[in-house]
Amino acid sequence: MPDELRGIVALVTRPAGQGAALAAAIRAAGGEALECPLLEIRPLAVEHAALSLLLQHSTIAVFVSTNAVSSALAAVRDAGLVWPPALRCLAVGDATREALRRAGLDAESGEGGAMNSEELLCHPALVSVQGQGVVIFKGEGGRQLIAEELRARGARVQECALYRRVLPHGAADLLGSLLGERQVNAFLASSGETFVNLLGLLDRMPAGKVPAEACFVVPGERVAAEARQRVTAPVVTARNASDVAMLEALAVVARAPGGKAEHS
Repeated sequence: MPDELRGIVALVTRPAGQGAALAAAIRAAGGEALECPLLEIRPLAVEHAALSLLLQHSTIAVFVSTNAVSSALAAVRDAGLVWPPALRCLAVGDATREALRRAGLDAESGEGGAMNSEELLCHPALVSVQGQGVVIFKGEGGRQLIAEELRARGARVQECALYRRVLPHGAADLLGSLLGERQVNAFLASSGETFVNLLGLLDRMPAGKVPAEACFVVPGERVAAEARQRVTAPVVTARNASDVAMLEALAVVARAPGGKAEHS
């Protein structure tokens, strides 16, 4: 609906180059969108020989994000390697799965709408992995749930960190400028790390700079539970971090009485 998000002024915090589609969809639905990247993806060096061994000795490759896909495939190209046809690809979330398919790789993800690690761990290919080699392509740090659970199931797990997530230079100045120009009423954070970065910057803003009635839209109950412990503002839970789910959550905010979102 063209006017479904009328009255919404949303801050889109996806990394640079990754938030344009969501911002455009918000505007197409009658809302306003301000882009303020609060994560920057910085590649890490990957040893070519080590990467070759990972590909040779694994039967399953798990990709935790679209950034993991692009980084892993770039590392494979840079090393002059060819993706093993027999190496099965599993992805956390639909967007990650589709990124693999666009690259010409067969890929599967978990079933359901959560699009998280817990959901992928229910995939039939990961239920019985005793003795199998699994490589997890990911960023530095992050959740250990998949690795720990697969090791508990008897898999030989290797983690391959391909990038580091950092707060972009100048993010504080950009956020302050945007808040000075517009009365933001919905802060979108697509991950727990993004939410932490956002909250850290908002806490440093001068008194009165942050709209008192703004809400936070975050993906999934795990991130929402963490958010509720840290803010008194309403926290709206999107089904997952996809653009579609974020738009659905914003529609809930737009329909709230008086434009005031409640905790959900």
